[in-house]
Amino acid sequence: MVRQRRLTSPVVGLSVLLVLSVIGWIVGDQVIDRLRATRCTSPATVVITAAPEVAPALSDVAATQDTSADCYRVEVRAETAKQTMDRLADQNSQDRPAVWVPESTMWLRQARDSGAWRVPESGTSIAQSPVVLAVKDPAKGKTWRDLIGPGAKAVAGIADPAKDPASLSALLAVRGFASGEKDPAAATVAALRPVSGNPAEQAAELFTRPLDVFPTSEQALERHNSTPGATRLTAVAAETPVPPLDFPYVVLPDAGEAQRRGAERFLASLRSGGSFNKFGLRAPDDKAVVLDQNVVDESLRTWAGLTLSARVLALMDVSGSMNQIVPRTGTTRMALAVAAAERGVGLFKPATQLGLWKFSTNLDGDKDYKEILPVASIKDHLAGGALQQVSAIRATAAGATGMYDSTLAAYREARQKWELGKINIVVIMTDGRNEDPKSITQPQLLDELGKLQDKRRPLPVIAIGMGPDVDVDELTKIADATGGRAFTTADPAGISDIFAQALSTMLCQPPVCRPQ
Repeated sequence: MVRQRRLTSPVVGLSVLLVLSVIGWIVGDQVIDRLRATRCTSPATVVITAAPEVAPALSDVAATQDTSADCYRVEVRAETAKQTMDRLADQNSQDRPAVWVPESTMWLRQARDSGAWRVPESGTSIAQSPVVLAVKDPAKGKTWRDLIGPGAKAVAGIADPAKDPASLSALLAVRGFASGEKDPAAATVAALRPVSGNPAEQAAELFTRPLDVFPTSEQALERHNSTPGATRLTAVAAETPVPPLDFPYVVLPDAGEAQRRGAERFLASLRSGGSFNKFGLRAPDDKAVVLDQNVVDESLRTWAGLTLSARVLALMDVSGSMNQIVPRTGTTRMALAVAAAERGVGLFKPATQLGLWKFSTNLDGDKDYKEILPVASIKDHLAGGALQQVSAIRATAAGATGMYDSTLAAYREARQKWELGKINIVVIMTDGRNEDPKSITQPQLLDELGKLQDKRRPLPVIAIGMGPDVDVDELTKIADATGGRAFTTADPAGISDIFAQALSTMLCQPPVCRPQ
């Protein structure tokens, strides 16, 4: 009997120790978790400023997360992108968030351009809302091309695409539709002209205007349609994908180490378990269309040219070479240039002020230039028969190209009458190079243009050259001396397209165009 007790007691003892070890491991782990939570007496506060469209969803996730073990807490603040941008650009601001979640990646670039250079260029998308067209009467059209493309008849509206991501997506779509037209640049301008005269200051205003169609987010449209008493609108999805609202989650460079750890853990929670369906948002789509910044910049320059008021003094070459017939067209260089100018007058904003000179050699006594239209608004010019005066322009029989004297005279005139609050520009249209032996030299012209520069009062020269006789280097040097640009084409038949391209670039100012 005693022998049996001696044989079994070690087994029983080992079993007891094993059970106690398991209990100790479980209890100990719980104790460690409690001790860890207890030790976290000062959790890091991760302040997140988020677009009002996504802030409630973030707050909902934050409320369900137990972050005490990781020693951080999340505080979500709903702010417009403009409010956050201003704070980040203010070097003296002491109230900066650790994380920013704007409604679109577009705002990250805008913030950098506004002075917040340390803001990352991209973030991690945590949700998505496709951009759609809100349509009052579906009979007006079933596709984006029908509704807002070239030749569309619907009464469309838009917010400033530099401030509203949905409107930017619509602008990019219009540009895409116009790319298939015979004259893409002119088609883009023509399609945007009807909506550029009175853009909405805030995207929400579009819902209150008497419009047939306007761009908005799927989330905003669903919210409108669920509002009691609201006129129900139909959503039309883009037939060709456009950039959606992608809600990038960006950890900002001023975040402390503990805040950064907390921000990254909260992001992991959002990506793994966050469901924003009840807030009208979709899950992020890594295959969604990404903004092409070069295309965005070019599109916004076009928009700026349509919406900003300008003062333009233009010079048109009427030298003898402009009488040459352009192959395959049966018409002269002069006729093509006049047609481009006529179309350009129609593309300018009505408030734009325009003056037109012609130049060759000895057109007005010893002067190589002569006024055709005095500087006045496009509205006044059209009312006074300006198009007929432009149509009547003819090239001289044997005149040479007096470019240097004419350019300097026009530049001095434009500098003397430079106007604050307008984009002041000098435009030169020519098919050749300076041929006046009595004029100033190129170095003298460039030197004089340099002396007339004033960074606070920019006055660029936009040089437009057509035909095989154009001296590209000459035009480029003149434009560069003033912070302008030169546009040239070897085929005079392409003058219309190049004129529209120059128009979209010339009517541009910071922050869309960076100062030189």
